[in-house]
Amino acid sequence: MENMILYHKGESSWINWIKKRIRNNLNLNAIFTGPTGIGKTFAAIEVARMIDPEFDVTKQISFSFPGLMKIINQFNNQTDSNLHKKKFKVAIFDEAQTSTNRRDWQSKVNKYLNFLLSTYRHQNIITLFTSPYEDFLDSAALKLFHVKFECRGWSKKTRKSNMTPKIYQWNSQKQKMYEHPLYVISKTGTKPLRNWCVNCPPKEMVDPYEKEKFKFTNALNQKITQELEAMSREEEMPKGNIKNELNPLSCQPEIWREASEHGYTGQVELAKRLGIAQPQLATNVMRMRKKGWDIRKFREK
Repeated sequence: MENMILYHKGESSWINWIKKRIRNNLNLNAIFTGPTGIGKTFAAIEVARMIDPEFDVTKQISFSFPGLMKIINQFNNQTDSNLHKKKFKVAIFDEAQTSTNRRDWQSKVNKYLNFLLSTYRHQNIITLFTSPYEDFLDSAALKLFHVKFECRGWSKKTRKSNMTPKIYQWNSQKQKMYEHPLYVISKTGTKPLRNWCVNCPPKEMVDPYEKEKFKFTNALNQKITQELEAMSREEEMPKGNIKNELNPLSCQPEIWREASEHGYTGQVELAKRLGIAQPQLATNVMRMRKKGWDIRKFREK
């Protein structure tokens, strides 16, 4: 049975189950879910460390799909001795919902993710995804996951994370996903393992992760700000028929872009910034104004 494992004293049954999949020439796609701040990434890091005590948070954690592909390629690249020679190859895709959300399911990212999940079984790679909720990810990709770890929180007193693990089973005929616990076989009988507590990862793993997470968050905030500013500029553009559009054969689009992004203090200064003659600028500014594209709205106050 796929959801059963023999009990070994002093060993984690879940880790044994994961390693058993790899020894059977299978891979593992797991998702750690839970609200923001509940400790799902720390739980994923600790599970990765339990599988591979030499897990490297600086090389084996990614915050983007291209980054995940880079890790997987390094696992298969014989020139990288540190990752290629690992007995158990573990990668963490942190905050996966920022790259593979359900609303973007037709995007190339999700198509490539589905290709990856459905074709790399023979590579015996263990990929741990983190996301607040499983339905943040592409529904087609979720069918290719094997287990979900629902993070319930962590205790400051015991420094342990509490999880409810569930093994996925997709029924293609009923088009339904079933969830089962892991059953542990021991001398006293067979019992379901419905809860799993893991330690908080050591400080030497947490600190470098926090640095990488800060870089990711800062870059994401800057990207969001740029996109919002671009949306704002688009809203300020005149609406109308094609007769009111800027002439792409002249420098009118460049004039509007420069003034909207960097401000407008006068035609002399703007002509210098664009590298064009002032009479040419003045002619185009007047024609643009007649179409409703008045760059004076960007004049610095």
